[in-house]
Amino acid sequence: MADAEELHVTEDGSLTLKDEITGELYHNRAGAFTEALANFVQPLNLPGLEAEKRQLAFLDVCFGLGYNTFVLLNELAKLKLHAESIKIVAVEKFPKPLLYISSVLADDRFAKLKRSIEEEAPELLAGKYGQFSFSLSAGSGNLKVELELLQGDLREVVPQLLSSCSGCFDGILHDPFSPRRAPELWTIDLFDCYRKLLISSSGKVVTYSSASAVRSAFSLCGLSVRRTPAVGGKSGGTLAVLPSADGTISDGLPLHDDEITKLAGRAGVPYRDETFSKNSAQIVRERELEQRLKFPS
Repeated sequence: MADAEELHVTEDGSLTLKDEITGELYHNRAGAFTEALANFVQPLNLPGLEAEKRQLAFLDVCFGLGYNTFVLLNELAKLKLHAESIKIVAVEKFPKPLLYISSVLADDRFAKLKRSIEEEAPELLAGKYGQFSFSLSAGSGNLKVELELLQGDLREVVPQLLSSCSGCFDGILHDPFSPRRAPELWTIDLFDCYRKLLISSSGKVVTYSSASAVRSAFSLCGLSVRRTPAVGGKSGGTLAVLPSADGTISDGLPLHDDEITKLAGRAGVPYRDETFSKNSAQIVRERELEQRLKFPS
């Protein structure tokens, strides 16, 4: 059962947890709701999604308490979309944070969404894994939401998705613990899978990290890298976009000159895990070796 004493209230009134293994809070102290909106949902430029699409699809990596998905649905409900349905595939390895979904959705900002889930997908509200379907009142009428909440190691689940979801996703929300704590979840090999999962004309990956190793990995995978506005910190996150045919990018903000310089330097050497099986210590050691070889001091 969920323990209310483990919840931390952030500055915007939303909730977060502290991870027992890493010691990190699940969200920025500025606010879980605020972070989900500014770092993940707004950079997707939801109003700019292709109008003729009948279904929009998103991948929420490291679902946790569900803020990224729930804020995404909140924002989609405000739009007059041509889409009739929203598909979300969410991945969360650990069952514990799911037990707090009902507490998260008790926030008045999720009132409409909670009612729909409560009536049509009560097992999701109870923190269960599985496939859920519910309707959501939106500016364009009722949207059908299809949410598949998967349990598993990210490095196993994402490569497997390539066989069924290649070129499927309008947006990927990448929200694991930091590269310093979990480098195995920030590798160039994982990001290359993301590139293949994105819809070719408009697909985007968003993450809170601004680390040079992360941004260079996206760039080396063939994605154009932009930054997102800062939320409760000194630097913004990262938006990685499939380049358009003419090479123009209207979303996100351009990198600063010093950020571009770092991508080509020692800090920009990416994490690698070609077999999706290396432990974090091995990944860090091999990156340090690559750094010494490429940039001998």
